[in-house]
Amino acid sequence: MRLLHALAPFLSFLRSRLFCFIGFSLSFPDEIIAMSKSKYAKFVMIKMLMYGTKEQKKKIIEAFYGNVRSLLRHTIAAQVIEHAYNEVANATERALLAQEFYGPSYVLFKDQGAKTLSQLVKETPAVKEQVLDHIREALTPCLEKSSLAHSMVHHILFEYFEHASNEKKETLIETLQEQLIHILHTHDGSRVAMQCIWYGSAKVRKAIVKTFKTLVMKIAKEEHGHFVLLAAFDAVDDTKLMNKIILSELKENLTAIIQDPNGRKVVLHLLSPRDPRYFHPKYVDVLKQGDGNSNSKKDAAVRAKELLDYFSVGVVEYFSDGMKEHLVNGSVGIFLPAVIEKSTADVTPIYAAICDACNEAYVEGAENHVVENAASHFVMKKLVQMDKQRAEQGLPGLTDELMQRIPEKVLQSWTLCNRGAFLLVNMLECSQAPVVSKLKKSLSSMRSELADLGFKGASVLLEKLNAK
Repeated sequence: MRLLHALAPFLSFLRSRLFCFIGFSLSFPDEIIAMSKSKYAKFVMIKMLMYGTKEQKKKIIEAFYGNVRSLLRHTIAAQVIEHAYNEVANATERALLAQEFYGPSYVLFKDQGAKTLSQLVKETPAVKEQVLDHIREALTPCLEKSSLAHSMVHHILFEYFEHASNEKKETLIETLQEQLIHILHTHDGSRVAMQCIWYGSAKVRKAIVKTFKTLVMKIAKEEHGHFVLLAAFDAVDDTKLMNKIILSELKENLTAIIQDPNGRKVVLHLLSPRDPRYFHPKYVDVLKQGDGNSNSKKDAAVRAKELLDYFSVGVVEYFSDGMKEHLVNGSVGIFLPAVIEKSTADVTPIYAAICDACNEAYVEGAENHVVENAASHFVMKKLVQMDKQRAEQGLPGLTDELMQRIPEKVLQSWTLCNRGAFLLVNMLECSQAPVVSKLKKSLSSMRSELADLGFKGASVLLEKLNAK
């Protein structure tokens, strides 16, 4: 206690003295570099980048100029420069930091005008090959696990792959093939991984896919990583390997993957690749960049069909269990039309599960009933509208199954709610004549009640029943 009492005056001034010291140190770039490399002083530098003044932050970033490559290879300092690059630097400062990979002249003389490699090449096309050679030389020491974790390295790799010839890409791809798992979580890193899959040989692709083992679910749920799986679906010809490593893990974790917005894209791409109903055009444009690569020999439709054959049984089994929960969950229910339309497995179990979920008389006010719930009604309407297409293929539709499995009294109870009545209208509009006749006969006794009901669905259904 006496010791603390004696130190109290000193400790009370420690914070102000520390910041005075830091402020003084920022006047000397060498001190900034040394502190960034220190096991403990690095925390001070990161805090200064977080809470320092605009001028102090600028001085720290400027102190890095000329030392970027060596700092990135330093285990401790790399954390400081990564924070500066990602969280603090503006677009111009990020470009100036990245330029040090372009060659010695860009280390000594910063080009304030060229923000990116694309702009530099556009303004001075003659330097393109020279800059690319310097980038490859500068990147080589960074292509190890610790350095690959940093987004600046991902950005430089992305710029290199954007402008390098296929021959130059192949050289770097062989070095990266087993390291891609460490970079595909960022935007630039995922685009590099996609290029490695598109332009890598069959042997390289096999090595890349094997690195995904046990990590497929994590990748599928990542904002940028899931693009890499889609690129693999589009390019890798060895579908047996894809099934063994990737599809098997997807099927084991379908619940978690389908509940995730990025995971849903992976499943939808397997069911209906690049379908504009599920994928925005800009999304598809990213995937189209890999079309026509020289290493994919199979026809795209054949490759997609083989993957779907492996995947279909697992998806049908998943949706056949717990159907009511799937239907009322809007984000999950949207899969059912795609599964029914595209699956190469027998979808009868899905229809049977839907009938079981519906096999309950509607009671007024039961908003969670499958035919009255907004999400499940939308899904069932879409499935009923597919009946015509399935009839043309000689396949039974949802209406056929409902008429066989749902008791007449239950069907009649659906007329007592607006959405239920509209679902019956859809069934009358989309079914074959024998089924329509049977359905009209089942509902004929409800005409008087429909006339007394005040909602729109009842009046439309009554018109359909009275039409000849």
